[in-house]
Amino acid sequence: MKWSTDDIPSFVKERQYVDTALVPLLPIDFGDGIRQSSAMTEFITVMTAEIERQFRGRMLLVPPFTYLETKDIEESCKEVERWIHHMKEEQVKHVVLITADPSWKKVEAELDELLMWMPLVPFENMDADYKKQVISEQIKQLIPLVMDKWKD
Repeated sequence: MKWSTDDIPSFVKERQYVDTALVPLLPIDFGDGIRQSSAMTEFITVMTAEIERQFRGRMLLVPPFTYLETKDIEESCKEVERWIHHMKEEQVKHVVLITADPSWKKVEAELDELLMWMPLVPFENMDADYKKQVISEQIKQLIPLVMDKWKD
């Protein structure tokens, strides 16, 4: 389910079955890293949409956690932990974080939930069929990680 006016009524009604929140972690940079930042946003947005589609009815894709690329990753980690804490208070059993920003690997151990880091695959100049193939291959690697998380 998506964070949308179409899906939220179903989420509220079926909340007991939707036990997982999927949170994209997206860096924002308006300087020299703007191309990299936009490529990460595009890549993670496509990947999260596909993950949500695969697990529809069990997972809620929430709005992305965005942060300035120049901000200390420790500060961003603390803010993400506040998001997680709030979701847990609202009976979200599992939180899955997803990013292409390698900075999150430095603080992964501090996070109480699953962080899925994916190496960036830039979609610009990629043919549509090849793009679908890349997405499919990436998703095949992520599905078992999510399913293992549910065993906790």
